Amino acid sequence: MCNNLDKPLAHTEETTCPICGENNNCKHNEKCWCFSVTIPKELLEMIPEEKRGKACICKSCVEKYRSE
Repeated sequence: MCNNLDKPLAHTEETTCPICGENNNCKHNEKCWCFSVTIPKELLEMIPEEKRGKACICKSCVEKYRSE
């Protein structure tokens, strides 16, 4: 889910998980944990439309989704 964006985001927006609101620990444009995983489409669809493409989902949300 990490991606390059055309314009920079406010620090709090890009470091906050769009699902739970916690820190997503994104290493934006570096070797982020999410580069090596596939985020389920259904989980991506849970992101509010206005927050899509703006920040990474945190690892906790991905793991919680997969365990359900």
